[in-house]
Amino acid sequence: MEQFTPPVTNRYSLSEQVRNHILARIATGTLKPGDRVVEARVAGELQVSSIPVREAIRELVARRILEYNVHKGARVRNVSMAETVDALHVKAVLEALAARQAGLRLKGLVPRLEEYTKRIESSAHRRDFVAYQDHNQQFHGAIVEAAGNPTLLRLWDSLDFEVRTRFIMDYLQGVDPAELAREHEDILEAMRGGDVERVALLLTTHARHLVDHLQRQMAENRKEPA
Repeated sequence: MEQFTPPVTNRYSLSEQVRNHILARIATGTLKPGDRVVEARVAGELQVSSIPVREAIRELVARRILEYNVHKGARVRNVSMAETVDALHVKAVLEALAARQAGLRLKGLVPRLEEYTKRIESSAHRRDFVAYQDHNQQFHGAIVEAAGNPTLLRLWDSLDFEVRTRFIMDYLQGVDPAELAREHEDILEAMRGGDVERVALLLTTHARHLVDHLQRQMAENRKEPA
């Protein structure tokens, strides 16, 4: 029997809560590429009306997380490993640029990012990688917001789905939680010291580890017989 999902009651708007619910189900593999997202079913799970569900689905279609067919409804879009790697390359460049544009404003972020880092470390040790990805996005998103560049932020945010795929979830399952936390601590330490260039470099290196893993995986897949 499917576990009961309680009604949504937090600080986000109803449509945002529905959107996050769908994203969490995709991240955990409950909703797989090609699976339908049925409006009535989601509304029933979350005990909300169809209006916020429809709004959430419309937003996720616009963000290319779902794809919509008039006769078949909304389905989870399939993202290839190559798309994930491409998105990570772009994300790393955008985050390094954001750090440089933010400059010494990064030091003012330290208390906030320290809290995110605690949550990242806690979720990694619990092996709750859906929560890990949420807190990780908050950590990196705060850096991008600090640049004060709306275009940069919009481009970075548009990559959200491509960097939350099952390939990344598989990677996180095999990584030492202490290593995940340490990389964020290193970024914080560079911020405390006002070393903007080191922050930019560490953000790039942070993404590079995942890119290298996925590229090795793709190479292995190409070697396998059809």
